[in-house]
Amino acid sequence: MKTSGKLTFYILIAMLAGAILGYIVYTNASPSFVISFSKNIKLLTTIFLRLVQMIISPLVFTTLVVGIAKLGDLKTVGRIGGKAMLWFISASLMSLLLGMVLVNFFKPGAGLDISTASTDAVKDLSDKNISFTIEKFVEHVVPKSLIAAMVENEILQIVVFSIFFGVATAAFGEKAKPVVKALDAVSHIILTMVGYVMKFAPFGVFGAIAAVIATNGLSIFGFYAKYFAYFLIGIALLWAV
Repeated sequence: MKTSGKLTFYILIAMLAGAILGYIVYTNASPSFVISFSKNIKLLTTIFLRLVQMIISPLVFTTLVVGIAKLGDLKTVGRIGGKAMLWFISASLMSLLLGMVLVNFFKPGAGLDISTASTDAVKDLSDKNISFTIEKFVEHVVPKSLIAAMVENEILQIVVFSIFFGVATAAFGEKAKPVVKALDAVSHIILTMVGYVMKFAPFGVFGAIAAVIATNGLSIFGFYAKYFAYFLIGIALLWAV
């Protein structure tokens, strides 16, 4: 079995184990224990997500810079970079449009009880729910500091800086080769780290499933099964067209 196949198998096993453990807690434990259990078991998911966030910024920066710098010819860089940015912006707009359509159609979370949600979590969500303006868009895309963009995981800002840095590195010629070689080595190291992080994915899935089932029971599967069926029907219709 290939590594990717093993990982998928382990994730499925983790989902099943998490569902079983969560259901045992849901049916046998007191409400106070359920809250404590869900809070603690979700730490596994938090660790996994933070590990993923940890490697995204350096991975994007190093791979983009090395890829652009190795092209060498600035005309080629401009042509490929322009097409990449066009594709990136188009895909982002399509994703936003699809997200707005789906969230208004499926209304996710409508059947869940969020009365026990923490005030801090609700406040954090409401703070991020701001109206779209050109000013906010520009601030979101154009970085004022690479370090700040990496700290806040602003991927678009990192992409913009990486393109500028890669083009400048390519224009610098032979003198920039040590920098490109070093960043190339760093990118391969980070890709190795990605492999390590993904090995923790089953634990993250286990924690998430166990917490959800312990809080809501197996009925949560019925709630999402309806929307999953709608999704499959939509895919079938698109395939038919």
